[in-house]
Amino acid sequence: MNAFERCVVDRDTFFAGQWRKAPAVMRPANPPVDLLTVADVDRLLDSGLLHVPYVEVTHESGAVPRERYCTAREVAGTMAAGYVDADAVRHLIREEHATLLLRHVDQWVAGVRAFTDELAEHFGRKVEAFCFVTPAGTQGRPVHRDDADVLAVQVSGVKRWKVYSGPADGNWEPGLVAEDPGEPLLDSVLRAGEVLYVPRGFAHAAAAAEDASSVHLSFTIREAGTPNLDAVLQALVAADARLPVRPLDEESLVRAASEVMAGARKVLEDLTPEALVHYTRTVMRARSAEPTHTSIAD
Repeated sequence: MNAFERCVVDRDTFFAGQWRKAPAVMRPANPPVDLLTVADVDRLLDSGLLHVPYVEVTHESGAVPRERYCTAREVAGTMAAGYVDADAVRHLIREEHATLLLRHVDQWVAGVRAFTDELAEHFGRKVEAFCFVTPAGTQGRPVHRDDADVLAVQVSGVKRWKVYSGPADGNWEPGLVAEDPGEPLLDSVLRAGEVLYVPRGFAHAAAAAEDASSVHLSFTIREAGTPNLDAVLQALVAADARLPVRPLDEESLVRAASEVMAGARKVLEDLTPEALVHYTRTVMRARSAEPTHTSIAD
């Protein structure tokens, strides 16, 4: 069973009736609850290696100041700040009902990285992973919109989700929703092993049940926006590297300008809108450093 099938029950139903259209709760046969368990989170906290900004602790009202859960250490004779204090984090969760957020888990947990890479192949888009630990009876964030489609996998505990309508047009911003979101399109309790799909931009909020903390993994499926398209197009029509960088006279400068324009026209003549979207998604998916999966002893 591949990564997509571990999140989505029926591919045809999902893309025909839910993708970018409506929130949905799915109950796959083999949900990916094993990728990052509660025990794994505890081990990571206790490892001593966690560092901001991969870790954030928040209240519903906003972020907890880092100095309340981070410490400095002496490493190779130099004081290095930003290391996470596991005891301080647990205190904030238990005593102040703070939420623990592990950012971009796909970048530093091998199993999660492999899973997100496989999801990215199925969606043809960049996929990232975030882990949320929310104490009992707590809402992690107010109603907000994400600039991504989200597959939320309930790993443990129970969480009540409310999903509201999407943006009215393309000129919207991710973040907190100041206005009344209206009646929810979906009001559902998510239990361990269930997966919630939230379309890109649809307002939502979630709260852990009163009797137990909640852990869920969010797989965010990123989509290109107009600035991404523009940046990739600029790169595609960039001047030929063989042209002189600083022409010495007017004639040479005009000749360089002519060649730059001719090259841009050629790119635009051959480029379709669909191809530009495809190239942009490919660029967004590209990693700055792909793991080689070889032993350090090789």
